[in-house]
Amino acid sequence: MCVACRARLTQRSFSSVGPWAVVALLAVGIHALSELLQLSVMIWAFSTLLELGYARSDATALYAESLFLLGMVQAIAWVFGVVGFLTWQFQAVRIATQLEVSRLSPRWALLSWFIPGLNLFKPYQVLRDLWRDLGGESSRTLLILAWWCLGLLTLTLGLGHELLLQVDEVVNIKTFVLRATQLAYTAMLVLTAVLCIGVVRHIQRRLTQVKRELVDGT
Repeated sequence: MCVACRARLTQRSFSSVGPWAVVALLAVGIHALSELLQLSVMIWAFSTLLELGYARSDATALYAESLFLLGMVQAIAWVFGVVGFLTWQFQAVRIATQLEVSRLSPRWALLSWFIPGLNLFKPYQVLRDLWRDLGGESSRTLLILAWWCLGLLTLTLGLGHELLLQVDEVVNIKTFVLRATQLAYTAMLVLTAVLCIGVVRHIQRRLTQVKRELVDGT
């Protein structure tokens, strides 16, 4: 690629990918934190309010309001996280394509998240290949693999917990079982979020290094 083309790429493409990485990182972090807070509220809030002298009706109302507010925070953070992450990925793949170090299609990389069956493995391959195409160390692909595998396990556990909640409406399931699955799901979700943040940071850091190399080359 000519020097002038690389200079234009540096000015246009790199300026848009960074802000979306920040949006994705903040949203993922907030979502994980809200999940922890929700779990804490579900386990301790009601009994704590009763111990503080609140009437049962008042404690119930505060408990419900807290869960509702945390649910809203989770929903908003989830939306911003998905939009931020997918937009960041699209921009990052486009940069790699424009640099002629990757044959990945930005649009295909985006669509792979929404095609049933394909979305079980293709997004992982996209990010793994993106990291390699940008010149990242091969050992770092283990971080991407760990994030992806744990994410699939977290999704499976979350679906299982929701199924238990539905079954509980018909057949009484012990509270311990429901809390145990909720605790396991939250712990895995938080760990998945931490790994996701690590994946975005490492790829974004590599993009910054590539940008610096282009600037030095001009």
